[in-house]
Amino acid sequence: MSEMTCESAVSMKQILFATDFSHPSTRALPYAVALAEKYGAKLYAAHVAPEPLGLPAAAREGLRALGVRHLEDHRYSQEQLERQLQGVRHEVVTRKGDVWTELSKITRAEGIDLIVIGTHGRTGANKVIMGSVAETIFRHAPCPVLTVGPEASGEPDSIADLHEILFPTDFSAESLAALPYAISLAQQDHARLYLLYVAGRSQQGETLLESRVRSLVGPEAKLFCEPKVFVETGPPAEKILELAEELGTDLIVLGVKPMPLVFEASAHLPQATAYKIVSQATCPVLTVRGK
Repeated sequence: MSEMTCESAVSMKQILFATDFSHPSTRALPYAVALAEKYGAKLYAAHVAPEPLGLPAAAREGLRALGVRHLEDHRYSQEQLERQLQGVRHEVVTRKGDVWTELSKITRAEGIDLIVIGTHGRTGANKVIMGSVAETIFRHAPCPVLTVGPEASGEPDSIADLHEILFPTDFSAESLAALPYAISLAQQDHARLYLLYVAGRSQQGETLLESRVRSLVGPEAKLFCEPKVFVETGPPAEKILELAEELGTDLIVLGVKPMPLVFEASAHLPQATAYKIVSQATCPVLTVRGK
């Protein structure tokens, strides 16, 4: 997606839905469909199989014991996917190899404007498989990524008709990279925009911080209503998640740092904060990678 000003509309003409056919990933499909219908976009449904083709039956059985599906299971899942996408302009893409390497090729080749993925709520050692792939995607993707976690409780159609949007910031360049998207979506859907700053032990007074947060959105933004500002103290991820649930937000818009190294998990907030938010939020999270 091209760089936007605060007054430009969000344009999503090419949407990529990535799936491994697990329940957490397929939960995100209705959200991708709702957005494709809203924007009149073409939806690419991509599955990247890490399992090498042509393995003998004994080897496939061994992989299945480790949680990898049979090729036959994949074919059945692809047929189901085709049925779910009837009525939507789409293309099902299957690849094999490294998940992000293949998805990035599709993203570049098709000019993808948005990637939609699902993830589970696991952290720590249990995060290794699906969670780490999701984090790799939203930290490397050149376009925004919509992640739907297991706690997302709203109807999928709510993503296409936003009423409440939460934008957390720490004033860093990475977090502010997401601000134009938050403003543009709020403009487009006439949604209420909430701005949140979570302070650790800030030396600035709450009134000064609130004024600084409010100044991020100038009068030229032409929003449906004046943004509401919150200043909280405590662990950033917990405060963001608590406020999103309390306000019943439809979407969290979050800026994140890129991942220059394979094992780097830093975010614009403390380490692992971004993944904790996307995997535990009660609504979808739109992440925008900073430069």
